[in-house]
Amino acid sequence: MKELKVPEFASYEEEAAFWDNLDTADYMVDDGEWFRFDVPNPRAVRIAIVPEIARQLRERARAKGVTVETLVNVWLMERLEEFTQSSPQPSVAEPRSPYAPEDEPAP
Repeated sequence: MKELKVPEFASYEEEAAFWDNLDTADYMVDDGEWFRFDVPNPRAVRIAIVPEIARQLRERARAKGVTVETLVNVWLMERLEEFTQSSPQPSVAEPRSPYAPEDEPAP
């Protein structure tokens, strides 16, 4: 392993070019281990999707040339915009319990 000697730079552009073109492989210990940083995305949310719906989403995303995540996010944003334009407080029906009798109204 070599010791990295950083020269003096005459400008930010010169320094940027130095770092952009530097191959750090010669300056790192090769212990056979790769670095892995697990940084959770605090903005991302995982949602379970029924396999058949997931398959259809993959097909539509592939046809549009985008990722499933992009497709779903665009559709959700469009739907939320529709709700916002149609009423200030969108109402969503409560899910019906699969154990409720057929003639009993949903809560």
